[in-house]
Amino acid sequence: MTDSRASLRHRLEHFLYLTVEAGLDRIDMATCVALGRGLGRLAHALSGRYRRLVERNLRIATAHDPLPPEALEALVKETFLRGGANFLASLKTQVMPVDLLARQIDPEALKILDRNRREGFGTVVAMAHMGNWEALTRLGALVLEPGSYGGVYRPLDNPLMDWLTRERRTSTGARLFSRKDGYYAPSTFLREGGALAVLGDQRAGARGTAMPFLGKITTCPPLLELMAKRGRARIVTLEMRTTTYGKWLLALHPLPEKSSTPEIMAALEKILRSSLPDVFWFHDRWRANAQHPLSLFTRLDPETAARATVPLRLVLSTPADASEGGVQALLARMFEIRPDLRVERLITPSARSDDPRVMLHEWDADAPETLADALVRRIDLSHPAPLDGFLLFGGERPLAMAARRMGHKAILGFSVKGRPWSRSFEPPTDPAGWAALADAMNFLPGRHQS
Repeated sequence: MTDSRASLRHRLEHFLYLTVEAGLDRIDMATCVALGRGLGRLAHALSGRYRRLVERNLRIATAHDPLPPEALEALVKETFLRGGANFLASLKTQVMPVDLLARQIDPEALKILDRNRREGFGTVVAMAHMGNWEALTRLGALVLEPGSYGGVYRPLDNPLMDWLTRERRTSTGARLFSRKDGYYAPSTFLREGGALAVLGDQRAGARGTAMPFLGKITTCPPLLELMAKRGRARIVTLEMRTTTYGKWLLALHPLPEKSSTPEIMAALEKILRSSLPDVFWFHDRWRANAQHPLSLFTRLDPETAARATVPLRLVLSTPADASEGGVQALLARMFEIRPDLRVERLITPSARSDDPRVMLHEWDADAPETLADALVRRIDLSHPAPLDGFLLFGGERPLAMAARRMGHKAILGFSVKGRPWSRSFEPPTDPAGWAALADAMNFLPGRHQS
């Protein structure tokens, strides 16, 4: 295929992909998985950034039942190894014969999709980034009629890779619907009895629905619920987890009719928890906004935030001469906006805490800068869930630098500029100004912005 939009970089990516694909086509699945685990081991050793991200996500996922440090470290490493294995296996899956693929993944569970179709219903298959996620569109050919199953996908920026991916996924009879094309065609497909796979575990941004996911507030896609309603379809969740080298368990779990987005996400949570290292934890789904760390950039009802069981954690420092009454006004307003908030406050001479959600931490403002990393890490590990941001209004640049080295992007201060700071405010002069500071850290979208 040629495409006038393809740049030299696009063509190089396309060539490298085809080269890797050709190599994978020459080896069996077990060897492919072993190679993938080796690549995962290398990535774990070389990428501190992604080690921190995976550890952060797994701490959130296990916050209700925290793991000892050694067990968490082992889980992080296994996630890299299995992530590499699942990635290469997914590439091989797209080119291997379907009958051989069925030896690695039993397609028996997919028969529920055909049964729904015979009963006059389409099926929305709620998927997560888990296991060998490319297998579904290939295995459907063994139990479903061509054209009766498919998926919703996001077009790739590289036009050559986008064309190739669509060709691979549709070669056995699957249909693809672009996210950019709206609801009409997928809804019609579902009403006609089709089975449609839709990813449901990604961060949905400003268009998503705010709710706890794995206990922590984020935005979740309403697409699954909307597709099912408009297509008058049933919903099942897809479980895909590793059983042994080069083999996966495929299971579909039906949900009650008219399941809501929170109910769908709760079912997906259960799927993810069934095999944590099989989940693709390399996406920063719970990241705090660098400019507005109290905001999700969508409407968030405080009652919804109060249902979270994993807190939004912010470190707070204040100038030594700050009015304690003003600081308390700031804290009160922050808790009104985000009832799921937990504040890790650095002690000043006048600091007090009457709220169990405010934890006081001793520290030495005159300590050498080399100890900043240890202080930040100590505060971070004082709770099972990781830190989300830093409100260093006392101007502690060494702590801000330590936070940046840990991968944090929400680092705010008073009268500061340049890296590592993400935003600067003028110091408030009265309690009302301190309370207004909380509102400035919370973005409320307008009618056409949400």
